[in-house]
This record gives sequence, structure tokens and C-alpha cells, in this order.
Amino acid sequence: MVTRMVELPDRFLTWNYYPRRSTFLKILNGEKTDMNEFFLDSTRHNPALATASSAPDGTLDVNAKIVGAGYVVKKKLLRDSIDELSGHIEKGDRDFDGAKSEKDRRGFLEGFQARGMRTLLKVLYFDPAKAREHVDFTKMSTLELAVNIPNSSKHTWTNVQSSRKACLVFYRPPNISFELRGNLEVHVDSDYREFVNCVHDSFHYTPQDQRERRPAYIFRVEAVYDNSPTAEGFGKRIA
Repeated sequence: MVTRMVELPDRFLTWNYYPRRSTFLKILNGEKTDMNEFFLDSTRHNPALATASSAPDGTLDVNAKIVGAGYVVKKKLLRDSIDELSGHIEKGDRDFDGAKSEKDRRGFLEGFQARGMRTLLKVLYFDPAKAREHVDFTKMSTLELAVNIPNSSKHTWTNVQSSRKACLVFYRPPNISFELRGNLEVHVDSDYREFVNCVHDSFHYTPQDQRERRPAYIFRVEAVYDNSPTAEGFGKRIA
């Protein structure tokens, strides 16, 4: 049975999506960063991804792990966005090859990340007047970083082979929490996989000879709950 997808509501986006743009602009404008605020802001990007699968004896194997969760553009915009991000990464590869000293490498990384933020502002993080034209707010995304690590438990990867039901739980101390319920699509060869990898690599530079294209999860949103301990929260469904 196919469950109807829902759009992420403004209450969630006002906390999770739009401030990502504001943070990039503050950094690019040279505004002083309060590290306590920076760490709290990172909770917008790092929910727990919970999955489960059933064993032959009927028992459940439940797992949760912290992931980096982002957004995806609408399908018709994927290819152009990939080209834009890939161009930035390819320029980074050329600049990295020319940076020979440790000082040069530090300068390169600083410049690469600044240009990466400007590129992400161009293709993914928009103000409220434009965001819904470009971004598919029925989906979120993350990469499967552990699947190729030899000693990793690979619990999530194992679970999704038999069950795609999942939820994302966001928490920002002391009293902001949202729960997204839905299904995971696993992408090992698609524009979605390419896009999510490019978004990651546009800020987190990895030298070309060490770079790998990891599987991507596209989280299809089916329900959103405000779990904050407030009058509007405590598990109230908001989408």
C-alpha cells in the first residue's frame, strides 16, 4: 500500500530549513560566530534516523543513528543543480592540486567552503519567497556513510534491505523536538544519489583519489509531529 506523502509544514521549516540559509549568510558576511549557538544550530542538521526489520523468528531488530539530513530540489531541477555543484567541486580539485604547503591547504579549504556555501545558496537554500518553487519539501535526504567501512555494524543498511519504514527525530535542547515518519528510498545509481553526494562534497572536501559515491537515502515524508514539551507539542501531528 502506498501512503500519501505530505509537505513539511512551516512550523518545521521555520526552525529547520530557513535558518540554514541565515547561518551561511552570517558566515559569508564575516559575522562573529558564537560557538554555543553554532553547536545548537547543528542540531537542525543531525537528527536520529530510526529503522527496524523483522527477523525470521518474528523478533524486531531496531536501530537508530545520528545522520546529517538535508534537502533535495525538485526532480526537474536535479540535473542542473548537479552540474552547478559538480563545477564547484571540480574547481576545488584543481585548486587543491595547486596547494602544496600546509598553509596553502588551509587557505584552500577556507575558500572552498565559502564558495560551497555560495553555491548551496544558489541551488538549494532559498528565502521563503522562492523556496517552494525549487525545493521538494515532501522529502529529506542523507548518505549511507557506514556501508563501506570494514568494521561498521551496518545496522541501518541491513534493516533497509527488508523494511523501508523509518523516522527522523530532531532535538534541540532544551525544548524543541520534531518527529518525521515515512519511508526510505535507497538510491545506488540515480540523479538523487549524485545530487546528495554533491551537496555533501561541496562543503566537506575530500581529495579526488579518496572520494567515493555513497548510497543515498531519500526520506519520503508521510507524517510530521511536534514532540516539543509545549502546549503545541507533546506528539501533536502537524502534517
